[in-house]
Order: sequence, then structure tokens, then C-alpha cells
Amino acid sequence: MRLRALLDTDALGLRLLGGDDELDRSVRGVMTTDLRDPSRYLAGGELVLTGLAWHRGAADSEPFVRILAGAGVAGLAAGEAELGAIPDDLVEACLRHRLPLFAVNETVAFATITEYVVRQVSGERAGDLAAVVDRHRRLMTSGPAGGGPEVVLDLLGSDLDLQAWVLSPTGRQIAGAGAPLPAPAGAELAGLHLAAVRTGRRAPYRAAIGGVAYSLFPIRNNGRGTGPASRDVRETVLSDWLLAVEADASDWPAARLDLLQGVTQLIAVERDRRDAARTVRRRLAQEVLELVQAGAPPAEIAARLRVAAPVLLPGLGSAPHWQVVVARVDWDEQGAPGSTGSGVAGGPVAQALLEEILVDPAVTGPDSADRIAVAHSGDEAVALVPLPAVTLPDAGDTADVDSAAGTDTSSPDSPERAGEDRALHADVLLAAVRAPLAAGL
Repeated sequence: MRLRALLDTDALGLRLLGGDDELDRSVRGVMTTDLRDPSRYLAGGELVLTGLAWHRGAADSEPFVRILAGAGVAGLAAGEAELGAIPDDLVEACLRHRLPLFAVNETVAFATITEYVVRQVSGERAGDLAAVVDRHRRLMTSGPAGGGPEVVLDLLGSDLDLQAWVLSPTGRQIAGAGAPLPAPAGAELAGLHLAAVRTGRRAPYRAAIGGVAYSLFPIRNNGRGTGPASRDVRETVLSDWLLAVEADASDWPAARLDLLQGVTQLIAVERDRRDAARTVRRRLAQEVLELVQAGAPPAEIAARLRVAAPVLLPGLGSAPHWQVVVARVDWDEQGAPGSTGSGVAGGPVAQALLEEILVDPAVTGPDSADRIAVAHSGDEAVALVPLPAVTLPDAGDTADVDSAAGTDTSSPDSPERAGEDRALHADVLLAAVRAPLAAGL
């Protein structure tokens, strides 16, 4: 498709700010990013969508646009939701580099533009996935009730005869159509995926397990509004999903590879929505953590925990016991998270790890961590995990606070001990993720 076709569709809400003599450029794909340097993910011919989270001053526009122009992208579409009007310095930089620039009205979701471009490009190239993308549009517009990633995976199987699964960074199955992927295979694929991402290999990544070939496609957290731009792959390596396809993509034509990349972009929209849903739980954990660090009275901490309980455990009649789980991620190599001068914050990485390993393995799906509240401070992450409630004496509030703060004041036969019997243990948690993390990191 040509760039000018974007202006012919009123539903996209695009306004051309510069580059009207370049509108005959071909668009071969779409990529959403708020990275300062997205060059590693660009192949040329993309329409780049950005929420401008990378823009912190006038000096930021020139290097960003220079990178896009050097990669041969078709054009840039900047959202107005973050900063309002598109900065003049960005308009000028695009004019200097002859890069077409569009403004995206704040009422238009990037998912709408992504879906439109993928459908148009798919139809012009081959058409074998056009039905998948078109039907997935109904999923994106209907929200969670649309069925989640399982819908598009089912269409991949029925339309293209491709069996695929969405996996977490440690190999936990998030979505799939048909038979589930065996847990050992998922863990091994996750380890291979982590290793490929860390070494900068170009996706998709080929893997073979037990004589079966798989192709691994990253599902990156590049949605606008999800936070500051990531400058180092280690910042997101423990939070991004992957799409594992039971097929060898090494002999696929370019059109088929582009179509699968479009599917990962559509699933990424759902992944970003799920991540945003954790905001309230993270804020609750952060408030409790700040109270503990400030030495607040136990009664005040207990009151905050009572506020958190209905959010994490809807319908619960009484306040539960709470367990505090602390995690830190260290890499041996120079420049690991938290090391001097690395520029990689260890806290968010540890937060992503805790949110992953604390998921109940008996519960599948992206929302299985709804009862977990994780915050980070410095290079560590701290999780509030509710334990099954037991009958407490009148002074139960204080006992809960002591448990949350790490102080044991209960007797061997007390209700508190009954709750501790169901507590989480670090060795058990780490055992579930040790194999993929050791292989990939």
C-alpha cells in the first residue's frame, strides 16, 4: 500500500504535517515504539507509530528521526495523547530528512492503525492471513470479552494450519489453541528465546526440540503509555511474551513472515492492555512498601492492607495473612542491572520476574496473577502475596502487620502458624523457572 492511502481513510484520524511529496512511498509493515533507538527492530518500509514517550526535549528529535530515515522507514505517525500538539522540533527534523510525518488524533488507538495497515498489506501480498486479521479486529474492538489471544491462535490453525502458543518469558503457556504445549518444551523454548534476544539475533528464532521444529517470534511490550522507552534489551527480556509456532520459518517467503509479524503486533496490544491492568495492584504494593520503609505504625500499615485485600481478593470476607517476597536480579557480566554506570534499573526487571514466578501454576491465562501486588524500590522488587485466611484472634490486625514486616511473634500452635504452613518458599518458586533462566541468561 502507499502512504497516501492512510489519508484517504477518515477513521484513522491522521493529519499530514510534512512530506506531501513523499506520499507514494510503499508501506510494507507497521511498528509501534517509544524507544529512543529502535533501529534493531526496523527492516525498512515500516510505518512507525510512536507515543512520544522518548521525547524529553528539543534535542531528542534529530537523532530519533535520523535513525528512522537511515533505516528506510516509510513514514512516522506521532500520537497527540502524550504531549498534545506535535513538537515543532520533530516536524523540522522530519522535513530535513524528508520523512513523512503524520499526527494521530488522541481519540484514535494505535491498534486501529496497526490493524488497518496489516490488513491492507496482507491483502496486497498474499491474502492468506487477511481473514485472520479481519476477524481479529472484532476481538480488539470488543475488549476482554472478545476471547483474548486464543481467538487469533485458533484462526492461525484453521486458516493457515499453524499450531501456535503464546508463552511467558519462562515458558508458561498464556494462550493456545488445541493441545497444550508440554511444560518441559515450553521451558526449553523460553530459554532458547531468551538467549537469542540477549545475543541480538534477528527474529524469528529457529528451535528444535525432540525432532520438532519451532519458530519463535517476540511479542514486545512497545505499546504507548506503558512507560519510558527501553534502551537496553535486558529491561524487557523478563517481561515480553513470545509466539511459538510449530513450523520451520526459515523457508517461508517474506510475505508469510511479515504476516506472522503482524499477528504478534496484534497480540502485543492485548499484552499491553493486560500489563496496564496491573497498575492498581502495583500502586497498592508501593504504598505499603513506602509505609514500612518509613517506619509507620503497625496500625497504619494494617489499615492499608485492609484496603488492598478487596482489590486483590474480591468477595473475601476477612483480611488474609500476607507474605512478603523480595527478589533481586543480578547478572555476572559487566553492566548488569543495578551495577555502576549500567543505565539499567534492576528494580523493574526484578518486578517483572516476581510477577512471573508468583503466578499460580494451576491457573492459566494472562490474568492468573491478579492476586499479586508487586512494587520495586532501588534494585529490588517486593511482592505482597495473600495467604489463605485463618481464624484470627481480636489482635489479628497487629499479627498481620508483623508478618508483613517479617517479624514472627506467633506461637507454634497459633492461627498465624497455620497460615505459614501454606506460605511460599523461595526454592520452590525458583525451581519452576531456573531451567529457562539459566539457559537464556
